[in-house]
Amino acid sequence: MNEAQQKLADSIGELLAQSLLDDEIKNRLLEKMEDIPEHLLFRLKDALEKEREELETVAFDIDIFLKDQDKDWQKVVEDQKKVAGEVTDKWVEKLK
Repeated sequence: MNEAQQKLADSIGELLAQSLLDDEIKNRLLEKMEDIPEHLLFRLKDALEKEREELETVAFDIDIFLKDQDKDWQKVVEDQKKVAGEVTDKWVEKLK
């Protein structure tokens, strides 16, 4: 394996380590790496990079959603406390 092929193999190995692919598939790919044509290795590398990017994008979107939900719930709680305080104040005035 020349230096370029070794860099490609190393890159694929790192991406496979992070991938959600079944371990059996990962191991087979790693074992047979030298037998796989270079054009298929590039396709594999591209697919693994897209998998990682897509997962990062989805995780980021979920994080934003959850933060927005937390802010919305905090606002609801504050609004409910304000309304409860106003109702309590009105009843206190009526009972005087």
